[in-house]
Amino acid sequence: MDFIEAFHQEMKEHEVDWRVNGLISPNGNVYSLGSDSKLIGRIFELISNSILQQIADKYGYILKPSDQQTVYPDFTFMKSEDDKEKIAVDIKTTYRTFNKNGEAKKVGFTLGSYASFMRNGTKNIIYPYKEYSKHYVVGFIYTRNDNANEGKIYELDNIEDLEVPYKDVEIFVQEKYKISGEKPGSGNTENIGSFKTSNIDYLVNGEGPFSELGLTVFEHYWAGYPKYRAGAKDYTSLDEYFDFHERKGEDMSSQKRKYNYWKNIHND
Repeated sequence: MDFIEAFHQEMKEHEVDWRVNGLISPNGNVYSLGSDSKLIGRIFELISNSILQQIADKYGYILKPSDQQTVYPDFTFMKSEDDKEKIAVDIKTTYRTFNKNGEAKKVGFTLGSYASFMRNGTKNIIYPYKEYSKHYVVGFIYTRNDNANEGKIYELDNIEDLEVPYKDVEIFVQEKYKISGEKPGSGNTENIGSFKTSNIDYLVNGEGPFSELGLTVFEHYWAGYPKYRAGAKDYTSLDEYFDFHERKGEDMSSQKRKYNYWKNIHND
């Protein structure tokens, strides 16, 4: 199964509408939504769930959601519990921020822990890491709608009066390593950060630095990345990673050429 193609095909076939502007109670009242990022992220995840189930049904997979927020991944595709080629899918969202001139700044995502299952294979992951053959991210980028007010009550007949709390939604589906960057998602966490960019096509096409360097380098780099509170740190960037391994006598010339090539193209 080509998961990227399958996801886009399901969106097209079912004409998925990502807009949600309220919550309906049994008595017919509609409660308006605000622009809280956690709530909006949950909305995208719920709608994605239905798409993922359709894909699973079409291609003969079992779809297993994670029952804990801190356990990776959000969803697992598998033929059976014994399947050694499971597929991991995470739903990630972020909203745009703008500079004084109204231009959108670079966006970035957190892509899961580098200090748990990537090191011991079983911590905070539904199934052992080695049983997953692919790891995908379904990413959503949106703009907050400041006109949306939380908690107002409307009658169902007036639902069109409710503001959708987000707009200008862009979606990408890509393998995780291809959108990963070389820095954590934030300074005080142990989460992989995506490479930050203002060109969404780079995310759509999976043009991060590890798309050139490959999955093996991605896994090795992040499995060895120093923890947040570590004292001495062997490396905190790809350039330092290459230097660290060269000091151990390893030939990193090919990887360095690939990375420099990537930097020359993606210097946005």
